[in-house]
Amino acid sequence: MRRDWRAVVKLGRQDLPALTDSAERLLADLDIVIKEQGWTKDPATKTRRALRILVSWLGADAPVLESDIQALVETRYRVSGRRVTQFLEARGLLTPDPEFRRDTHQMRLEEELAALPEPIAQELRTWIKVVRGEGTREHAGRSYRSIFRYFHVLKPIIQGWIADGVESLREIGRDDIEMAIASRRGTPARYIHIVLRNVFRALRQERVIFRDPTRGLVYAGIKTIPPSVPSDRLAGILSHAKDDFQRFVMVLVCVHALSGTDIRRLLLTDLDLSRERLVVRCYGKRHIIYLDGLTYCCASAWIRERHRRWPATTNPHLLINRWTAVDTAHTSIGTNTFSAVFRPTGLKMPTLRQDQILDEAFEVEDPLHLMRLFGIAPHTAMRYITAAHPERTSKLPVNPPGLLGPVRGQGVASGVGPVTGSNKSCLIM
Repeated sequence: MRRDWRAVVKLGRQDLPALTDSAERLLADLDIVIKEQGWTKDPATKTRRALRILVSWLGADAPVLESDIQALVETRYRVSGRRVTQFLEARGLLTPDPEFRRDTHQMRLEEELAALPEPIAQELRTWIKVVRGEGTREHAGRSYRSIFRYFHVLKPIIQGWIADGVESLREIGRDDIEMAIASRRGTPARYIHIVLRNVFRALRQERVIFRDPTRGLVYAGIKTIPPSVPSDRLAGILSHAKDDFQRFVMVLVCVHALSGTDIRRLLLTDLDLSRERLVVRCYGKRHIIYLDGLTYCCASAWIRERHRRWPATTNPHLLINRWTAVDTAHTSIGTNTFSAVFRPTGLKMPTLRQDQILDEAFEVEDPLHLMRLFGIAPHTAMRYITAAHPERTSKLPVNPPGLLGPVRGQGVASGVGPVTGSNKSCLIM
């Protein structure tokens, strides 16, 4: 049976059992860690209280069960279970529980699949198995986080088919796929096409279905040039930054057109201030950014702030926050962090990124320049050039009507110029 800590958490510090010598040393060790890593008051207080409750009742001479920590957290009292778990595990004083080590996105996927009819749920489990790299053909598998993002796009489509009486994905034909894509426009429609193609290719590979209804189907792309972000909205974007972290993120997006995924993956070793460059690694490729004066100042200011706040952190990522700095799993910051950075500006990060690339395409008319400057793929660069200069590519061979795919993530465009060519880069100041 799991422990019930509800009566214990209400006790005052003086009412808890007296600490042993080993427990006192462990609490003193925690105080040293808190000081070295620069924890703020609230998480430090919660962690210290959680550890005091645990060692006062269980002692510090034997490993603590992870299930006991989880039961303490479930009391919803002011305690921090995650930091206590990592602290004890680093000192060999934790007995892990496999149930709490499962990926949270995996558990959410299982909950979502359990609510679907069994035939469809089983087919989607096969798809997940293939995407994870566990199918008949070996390949690098995706994370459960990535799969859950796919499922988020797929879920309303599946629910619509179920409402229409579909009991298995074997019943889905080409018309159903086209109707699902036609239910959205622009980028959301493209995402639906990508996810459905991924699902049915996997099922065809595993011989769950005999024919792939998405084979040969190419999504009809966006044919009009999205409006440019007005200069008055770009002016003074950096003035909305509250600290060096936000200022650095804004520059990476508005000047160098990095995506949220690219920024999250940046490592501290990727930034070389002495050589004034930043290495961006994406899908096995290296893209080198040579730092202009503004980016250099923002990067050096962030490095100083990072070292001042967390001098003892072992997280290798370039951008960290108060949670990831002390996380022994060395996780990267969440994508929601970037949304909060740009929310005061009234513009979204993908809007500014795409606006930046298309504005440069208007200036240079050279796809090779876009590839070198932003590290984008050749076909993506050509699509930006086509959008910016349709008259220069009108005689090139094109797909049949309705079969031209869009730029990756395209939905808005044109704007903040980079270090070369553009005349808008000064506006963000």
